[in-house]
Amino acid sequence: CPVCIAEPATVCNINIEPTVAVYSYDDKDSACSIMRIIKPMLTSNWNVIWASKNDASGFSFNIVPAYQADVILIHRLFPSKGTENILRSLMALNIPVIYDLDDLFLDVPSCDHPTYQKYAPYIKWILKEADMITVSTIPLKLSLGKYTNRPIYVQPNIVDFNLFASTPRICDSTFNFLVSGSNTHQRDWAIIEEPIKEILKKYQEKVSIVFFGDTPKRFVGHSSVKIIDFQPNYKLYATQMRALDVHAALTPLEDTKYNQVKSNIKWLEYSAAGIPGAYSDLTPYSDCINHEQNGLLVKNNPESWFNAIQRLLMDAENTATIIKNAHREVLERHSIENALEKYTSTINSMIGRKHKIDVFSELPIAHYRLYNNILSLVDKHITWRFNI
Repeated sequence: CPVCIAEPATVCNINIEPTVAVYSYDDKDSACSIMRIIKPMLTSNWNVIWASKNDASGFSFNIVPAYQADVILIHRLFPSKGTENILRSLMALNIPVIYDLDDLFLDVPSCDHPTYQKYAPYIKWILKEADMITVSTIPLKLSLGKYTNRPIYVQPNIVDFNLFASTPRICDSTFNFLVSGSNTHQRDWAIIEEPIKEILKKYQEKVSIVFFGDTPKRFVGHSSVKIIDFQPNYKLYATQMRALDVHAALTPLEDTKYNQVKSNIKWLEYSAAGIPGAYSDLTPYSDCINHEQNGLLVKNNPESWFNAIQRLLMDAENTATIIKNAHREVLERHSIENALEKYTSTINSMIGRKHKIDVFSELPIAHYRLYNNILSLVDKHITWRFNI
């Protein structure tokens, strides 16, 4: 069943239940859209209507699909100044509303994501208005809890194993390390810049680095560094991942509040794709990785990262064991193929319910922004007094 995008005067009449109308700024082919919404729901024979459209004229959103929906799903950064009116219209339909997000958009380093701050008042509003909030990790649930009394459920990311499935690559001559991500990961990559420099110097033509998406400026033009452009289409991204001639992945993560609540998506994808890896010893990975069993956990200092990179390179037996265990564990515990029922049961529990309006839902966003700023100031004051 394909994802239906209803046109302004069209209603999708696929006779499958339940029907979910999705409102998102993300493209339906993006990673979050496919992983958290489209693939799990379509695999469960649900009807997914993508009620957002992005073309040459810009974004447009259609309220018609919501009238036939059993559940309305608001996705990530959809709550914003430009969507306030349609959000209020959706809330008035008496249909249960779910808000799904997998990042802490209310605590984002401004230097990395300067545009996210403008979404905060609208996200705080929807957190109080949605009948249910679904998130990807327990730390994210705990961080959002202070903004709402509505139920928050953890829906850990599950990966389409068959989309990524591949076997470990055989190293013939050069050992290729993978580092992937967009340019928003520059601060994360700074952690491993010196270790990479030393590894490339020590092993010269025996080691190379593949940056998939972007790269630190110091490595642009380096003879042992290859750069592959970022691929926003998730299925094409998975296809490229399977085809990469890489033997291990490096995933550094700066220790920030934003990163501490992130999910382990890279470990899921790399493990399914047959790529062993070293990961920063932070919550997203320390919760799922047993050191030296299904991955390497690394302290964020140059010496630890140098040793981890060298270990993946030189200890072929342990590296093979790591990916064998990780590959099996992701298939058995974190794949759509084996973990789907638990994932969809939470959303399914909303079918047949009515939307419950929040006491603050009629407030203008400007007033709501002031209300939340006061709460934030009080919270900071209490925290300050407690620390003293």
